[in-house]
Amino acid sequence: MHLPTKLAPEPSPEKLLQLLQEHPSGDTFLNYGTAGFRYDASILPPIMVRVGIVATLRSWQKQAPVGVMVTASHNDESYNGVKIADPDGGMMASDGETLAVEMANERDIQRLLQKIEPFKSDFVPIIHVGRDTRKHSPALCDLVVQTARALGSAIIDHGIITTPMLHHAVLHGNREYLPLLIPPRPAGYFSLLAQSYHALLATHSSDGDRRAPLVVDAACGVGYAHAQTLHQAIQELDPTHRPILVVNAPGTGPLNEKCGSEHVQKALQPPTFYDAPADLPTQYCASLDGDADRIVFFSVTDGQMRLQDGDKIACLLCRFLQAEYQALRADAPSLPPIRLGVVQTAYANGASTHYLEQVLGPEGIVIAKTGVKYVHHAAAEHFDVGVYFEANGHGTVLFGPAFYQCMAQADAALRGKRCRGSVALQRLSVLPALVNQAVGDALSDLLLVDAILQIQGMSPSEWDAIYTDLPSRQGKVLVKDRNMIQTNENETKCLSPVQVQEELDIAMAEVKGRAFIRPSGTEDVVRVYAEAPTRTLADQLATKAAEIVFRLCNGIGEAPVFG
Repeated sequence: MHLPTKLAPEPSPEKLLQLLQEHPSGDTFLNYGTAGFRYDASILPPIMVRVGIVATLRSWQKQAPVGVMVTASHNDESYNGVKIADPDGGMMASDGETLAVEMANERDIQRLLQKIEPFKSDFVPIIHVGRDTRKHSPALCDLVVQTARALGSAIIDHGIITTPMLHHAVLHGNREYLPLLIPPRPAGYFSLLAQSYHALLATHSSDGDRRAPLVVDAACGVGYAHAQTLHQAIQELDPTHRPILVVNAPGTGPLNEKCGSEHVQKALQPPTFYDAPADLPTQYCASLDGDADRIVFFSVTDGQMRLQDGDKIACLLCRFLQAEYQALRADAPSLPPIRLGVVQTAYANGASTHYLEQVLGPEGIVIAKTGVKYVHHAAAEHFDVGVYFEANGHGTVLFGPAFYQCMAQADAALRGKRCRGSVALQRLSVLPALVNQAVGDALSDLLLVDAILQIQGMSPSEWDAIYTDLPSRQGKVLVKDRNMIQTNENETKCLSPVQVQEELDIAMAEVKGRAFIRPSGTEDVVRVYAEAPTRTLADQLATKAAEIVFRLCNGIGEAPVFG
């Protein structure tokens, strides 16, 4: 990583104008979504120039450092993208997205330059930048850097880094957002995760770790080298720690192709191990995505694969958090209650929701609109300790002010005592250091899940068996105009056309299942989800839901049939 000099570069209006002239905006309307700007890499250079501008404006606007990550996450090698992190380490808020779309689609250079002027201030903009391993990422990232420097921004260049590490650096570089502060450098990230993982395991007595090695599929992406570095940091603290075998290095196979979390979760197939021996143990495995912000676990025994997706991860975390908090309050009953809960989307399997109701009670579950920024916001808004995971493996845990206050009071109440509550206090207190609260982080989640399994004495198969997923089916229906479909806030019901929901309710009752439809955010299709007690009934319900949408929402072509 290259730290900025004490003095930011002198602004260069000439260089800025040159970059804008060399990379004029095209005719395609550009949209900034949850994934940022993500397109075929060939059309991205003009976007990168404008992102360099937007990041600088955002830093001026917030009077704080921001981040820019060049990656296309789980997409294939032909794609690339870019997203901006706000000073709190989270995804850029909606007002920033609006600004990004406005600037990216402004084709008149003089008008664009005029829009910059109101943002300028004496604050020196600071921008953390990082990129993934795609061959076009260095050149695209360089355009962001050149543009930002032309506006006078100081650059902190992290080089090849995971997306969560970039968000982590931004968060820990802004003191007001986190009680716990470490230097915003990769070495600090690895040290923090390894030490907190070691501290969490130290609360659990064992006679040695004799379990099978943990195999990590890095999707031939940026997570490979960083997972190895993290494992080295763990082994320096505990040389007896059981091996973490990291496979699928960049260049050994195509990025995200037949490997990585997207493939494993969607295809329900184990990854291709491009660089691993034939006798690789597969009793305990995890798959990252291309930029290491998603993770799913799986095992293969006797040719059968079992998947532990984001729903299963959320259930494991909630079970652990609830047990530790109850143990803490049992020995310190005067502690004020804290709100512990989970945020799911409509896509969460109904069996996971039922399981969580048994653990947390119905009041501990909130259903939010699909999309990481929505579930993250809901977790912070509704809970003092808020867990969220999408089924694709993207998620984290957020700890609010009431949690830290509770830990401080528990420390005072239990000081000097040897009891189960003291152990719970140790475990809960270390979690904010192990968890990346800025954004979903596959490496952080890898260690968190592994530590909980060890503490609770659970094997991967026992974890998998806590509930059985209901059979489900997803699909989409082409329509003339997706905007005619309106849903409620969390997308569980269709409000318009009214007849759609009326017919869906009848179809669900016939099979004792659950279904919903929602318009795509990017194309004229309506997405369909259905689940039911059996595979046949789930396919039947999905087919009926698609037929309802096709008939009542001006479908194009033919209604899909499932099964």
